[in-house]
Amino acid sequence: MAQSEQALKIELTRGALNNGYISIPSRQSLFPARFIADDAGKSEERFSLELPGGRLLRTCILGRYGRLQARLGSLFKELRLEAGDCAVINAADSAPDLYLLTFETRGTPAPTNLIRTMEPHTMTPDLNRIFFGPPGTGKTFATIDAALEILDPDLLSEHSEKRDVLKSRFDELMAAGDIRFVTFHQSFSYEDFVEGLRAETSDDGQLRYEVVDGIFKSLCTAALARVTQREEATIELAGRRIWKMSLGNSLGDDAYIFEECIENNCALLGYGGSTDFGDCKDRDDVFKRFVERNESVTRDSYPVSAVNTFLFKVKEGDLLIVSEGNMKFRAIGEVVGPYRRVEREEQSDSYGQYRPVKWLRVYKPALPFDQLMNNQFSQMTLYELRESAIDKRKLRALLGSPPTEPALPFKTGDRFGTGYSVVHISSDLIELEKPNGNRLPIGLSIIKALAEHVRNGELTLDDIRDKHVFEKLQDSKLEPGLINGYSNIFLRLVERYLASAPQPAQKPSAKVLIIDEINRGNVSRIFGELITLIERSKRKGAPEALEVVLPYSKTRFSVPENVYLIATMNTADRSLTGLDIALRRRFSFVEMAPDSSQLEGIEVSGIDIEELLETMNQRIEVLLDRDHRIGHAYFLPLRNDSTMERLSKIFSQQVCPLLEEYFFEDWTRIQWVFNDHRKAPKHRFVTEVGGDLDALFGDGITLSHQRTRWQINSDAFKLVEAYLGVIDHERQTASLEPEAEARKGNLVVRRMLTGSIQVWENGARLPEAKATLRELASELGLNIHHSTGTEFNTRALGNAVIKALSAGAT
Repeated sequence: MAQSEQALKIELTRGALNNGYISIPSRQSLFPARFIADDAGKSEERFSLELPGGRLLRTCILGRYGRLQARLGSLFKELRLEAGDCAVINAADSAPDLYLLTFETRGTPAPTNLIRTMEPHTMTPDLNRIFFGPPGTGKTFATIDAALEILDPDLLSEHSEKRDVLKSRFDELMAAGDIRFVTFHQSFSYEDFVEGLRAETSDDGQLRYEVVDGIFKSLCTAALARVTQREEATIELAGRRIWKMSLGNSLGDDAYIFEECIENNCALLGYGGSTDFGDCKDRDDVFKRFVERNESVTRDSYPVSAVNTFLFKVKEGDLLIVSEGNMKFRAIGEVVGPYRRVEREEQSDSYGQYRPVKWLRVYKPALPFDQLMNNQFSQMTLYELRESAIDKRKLRALLGSPPTEPALPFKTGDRFGTGYSVVHISSDLIELEKPNGNRLPIGLSIIKALAEHVRNGELTLDDIRDKHVFEKLQDSKLEPGLINGYSNIFLRLVERYLASAPQPAQKPSAKVLIIDEINRGNVSRIFGELITLIERSKRKGAPEALEVVLPYSKTRFSVPENVYLIATMNTADRSLTGLDIALRRRFSFVEMAPDSSQLEGIEVSGIDIEELLETMNQRIEVLLDRDHRIGHAYFLPLRNDSTMERLSKIFSQQVCPLLEEYFFEDWTRIQWVFNDHRKAPKHRFVTEVGGDLDALFGDGITLSHQRTRWQINSDAFKLVEAYLGVIDHERQTASLEPEAEARKGNLVVRRMLTGSIQVWENGARLPEAKATLRELASELGLNIHHSTGTEFNTRALGNAVIKALSAGAT
């Protein structure tokens, strides 16, 4: 790697390409310290990175991990970069916080010319992607990042290391209907995915069959839906009742009623015919009018209830949600006037009951119910929507209503600082119990004021912690004694308040469908004729766009260009070669292979977990194939709980059953994976059971084929030697002794006989060694990068530090 104040040139490894990262060496002079984040991921400032094509990203350097915070996997893929190609970062002359990213592929011109020779392009994720790999490689985990890459790429770039932030945003998009999730299985069908028939009961008790959209068609409909009529609708929802109403049957003889109502700004009810109910005072009067018309009704009949509701319960200012069947809605209106009867002689129908309505939103095609509701609509013509049925946040978003004050991010029992716990919360006060039992009341207005100053850039969270608030805010009316006296508490409270604030992200127009375990379903049967329509060139609006007529609804259908399919595929169930050819042609494939480097530095009682997994996977690949390796995710819990008890549960409850499934209980091969055939009997996970067959079956029984009996040795899962023997059968507990060690101050760096590195401080072993080793190497002036530009791993760093300290370096 060559580097100077003008440029950094970083060789891209296969791991960097797969994960979308660009490593930044710790010893560089291109980026000043204000752009480098601390271990908590916070930087003093962020800089702008201009990508090929002109797109800008606001990002920083993650000092703890030695790389850019931004993830660039889609860019790497679009440019078809390969391992050995180089990323080149230059400082721009036009601004002190602007950097230019270009790429130098093998055989290309010098990097300074790349920005001019590379054709401009827009980075767009693949429309159809499948993440494939063995179990435990993080495929479903990766779909969250992939969805946010499409719907909120700026948030993904800014918070790429904050999993809780990403998951929270993903959940918001799920709740809003912009992301749908489905798991394929053997019973999943075309009717579930595209459309099918469902039996429904009408108001009069008659059974009828209605076409119901499946999850994919529903998502496509939402992506296609446009507002065909929009009125100013910044109204407050509090105090308004919300009603569902049907305006004709979209597939029946009265389908024209909806268009007529929209055109004439009204709502028409089909019950009651041409009867005038204007002088009725109550339900009894309504019932008498029906009797006078010689209709066979009772006082509790639904026609009487519908007219009574339309006249007396629906008030001016109430909202009407117009349904289309049970699964969609197509308009939102506000009732703006009283009831009256209208003549319908010309139309020759029964829709004579009228209320004036201001139509706020009209959608074509109709939107799926989950864009507004928590459950589907009832078949009844007119009824009030319960609070639990309608999502008012979604309704406000549809109407563009001002949001209400967000819920407070604090709850009773929350703990802040060292021993401060929330004991009471009101609309304007949060009361904390101090460690000594006394109470500390804090006005929420103080927390909000500090948060607003931080949000506006007038303060930082560090200013609150370091008691610099009143140096920055000299005219502030806040109480210095309170804020400076409890600076650490205010830091936590303001941080929590800011983290809970809604993200100012614009509602995306794209939609994402995540299909988990896509290979477990009958893809040809599920997709049907739509398998062709999902191609980019066949999407709606594309030059070669195609439409099909759906078999149940008889309507024309095409797939919008803003619908993305993200799928996962477990290769232990079926390899790529066994996939439907049509599916393979229309999806791009991203391999999610086991990555043992994710386990670097994790040790359990001297057992190197990275080496343990790598060794087992090498054997599985030889005995079976690479599609049945074991994923690293099984072992990630050891990061936070590196105990023998946890490792024992992982092996006994997950790894061993998985191998039983892989090898169809071929215990000999399972023994080979565990290296049990070369270990001492008590260290074997799988042991052969001997026995006298004559005693077991009696005399006179001849077995033509004698099967070996096997059993799981539960005791072995608790023994360190059993795991060491998986790596090397000659390794014993003696290998837990240090082979070499060196000291610097209160730190001790040890290389064990296994080759692993440990760092001890004041007699206690540090759970994470790499960061400390990197600091020691920097203090000692050591080079911590290979010639290719990649950073040393923990073992290489440890060996370099031990060698330098042993040679007398200080």
